[in-house]
Amino acid sequence: MPRYARGRRGVVRTVNGPFLLPDSNAHGRGPDWQACYAVEFGARELWGESAAAGDRVCVDLWESYLEGESGK
Repeated sequence: MPRYARGRRGVVRTVNGPFLLPDSNAHGRGPDWQACYAVEFGARELWGESAAAGDRVCVDLWESYLEGESGK
């Protein structure tokens, strides 16, 4: 997950997949099929008040990268 998006709150816009998670495959842990979510963040959520208020950023994130609203 990109460091700038870690711990930030976004909104899931689409769900795609499942796809083979490159992380586990590259580290020899075998295939791990996961959904990939397009998550939209407000620019201010990511970069603070200096970002334009209406700007948005959409990041594709694997299911294992996400936490629910309760932090789980």
